[in-house]
Amino acid sequence: MAGGRVQEVHSAAEWNAVKNGGGGSFGSANAVVVDFSATWCGPCQQIGPIFEKLSLQYPAVKFVKIDVDECQDVAGECGVRAMPTFQAFFNGAKVDELTGADPGRLQAMIAKLNEKASSSTGTGQKVGGAAASSSAAAPAPGTDDMRARLAAAAEARLKAMGQ
Repeated sequence: MAGGRVQEVHSAAEWNAVKNGGGGSFGSANAVVVDFSATWCGPCQQIGPIFEKLSLQYPAVKFVKIDVDECQDVAGECGVRAMPTFQAFFNGAKVDELTGADPGRLQAMIAKLNEKASSSTGTGQKVGGAAASSSAAAPAPGTDDMRARLAAAAEARLKAMGQ
C-alpha cells in the first residue's frame, strides 16, 4: 500500500483518468509522476519510501504508483521495460523518464516537473471576484491550457529525437 500522497492505480481506465487530469483524489492534475514498480523488485522496494516522502515535498505534483504485474497493459502502453521506472507527465504528455533507483535523479526530475506545474498556475481570477485586470485583453478561455499542452508535446518530441 502506498503512503504519503501517493495514489495507487489498478486499471487502465483509472490510469487514463489520472493521466488526463481527472480521476482519483487528484481533481484536475496537470503534473503527474508515476512509479512503475513490482512487489518482487528489490530496488523498487528500496526507493518506494523515498518516492512517498517526495510526494509530501512537492504539492503541485500528483504521485501515482502502478504495479507492472497488475497493470501490464498500462506498463506496455507507457513503454516500461525495467523496474523501477519513473515517468513524468504534464498535461497528459510524457515529458521525462528515469529508469533505476537513483534518489538524486528522481528528486531532480520531480523538482523540474513541480516547477513547470507551479509556473502554469496562479493566473486567472481572484476567489469570488472578477479577473485581476480588465484593461489588458484576456486570452480566449482554454488558450493557456492549449499552449501548455502544445509546449509539452513539442518538448517530448524534441527529447525523443535527441535520444
